[in-house]
This record gives sequence, C-alpha cells and structure tokens, in this order.
Amino acid sequence: MSTQKDKEIFGFGDRLTEERLRLGFSQKALAAILEKTSMTQIKYESEETRPDIAYLLGLDKLGADIYYIVTGQRSENNLAKDELEILNGYRSLDDRAKRGVSGMIHGMTESDVSSRAVFKGEVGQVIQGKQEVNAPLAISMGDGRKSKKQ
Repeated sequence: MSTQKDKEIFGFGDRLTEERLRLGFSQKALAAILEKTSMTQIKYESEETRPDIAYLLGLDKLGADIYYIVTGQRSENNLAKDELEILNGYRSLDDRAKRGVSGMIHGMTESDVSSRAVFKGEVGQVIQGKQEVNAPLAISMGDGRKSKKQ
C-alpha cells in the first residue's frame, strides 16, 4: 500500500493515467490487455497499489513511456522517428550552430509582437523593446551617400 508521502513523491498514478489516455485505452480495455481487473487498474491509477514488473513490461510493449510513468521525465525511447532524427542532428552540431537552431525555433514559436524594434530620430537612433540577437548582426550607418573630400 502507498502512503500519502509516496503519492507526493512519486505521482505515478497521474502519469500512468496520462499514458493510458495518450495510447487511447480505457481503464477496462487496458486492464484486459494486460490481464488485470478493472479494479486493479483503478487502484494503480489512484496509487492505492503499485504495478508489478510484468505489468510495466506489458505497458512498454504497448508504447507507454515507462520511464516517464516512474520518474516524471520523458524518455528519448518514445520519441517519434522524425523527433529522434532532429534530436540526433542537433546533438551533432557545434555550440554556434546549436545557438542558431535555438534562435530559429524561438523565432518560429514566439508570437510576442511587443518585442519588435522601433527606430526613431534623425541623429541618434533608439531601439525599444526586448531584442535578442542569436546570429551575427550588421548595422549600416549613414544615408548611403559618399562624403566629398575637400
């Protein structure tokens, strides 16, 4: 039997429920596949009892992230093929390239319009808003006219 302290520390019941739902199973269906009763499945998910190794191995064969259920951290083993390919590619990059990829992802996922550059003035220029530069930046000064030498 689990104690209240075990629930607070482990929390595997919620993660077990999450994985069951992610895989598209009802409690009854998953229990039947893994040769358990519906009541046993309910007790696992409410953390009244803990599943045995055979149950966890059965879940693993169905595609559940056992590492996540037990630790709360996602396992790389359950990444989709394209996600694993991207992760492996990222890991092969040097630090500069990783910063570039991170900047690209950040730029593609951010929708905060308050962080855009606003230029004002004729002599001095002021940039307002949060600016983050993740790649080389070139700033050209002047109006493009060549100065006359006297």
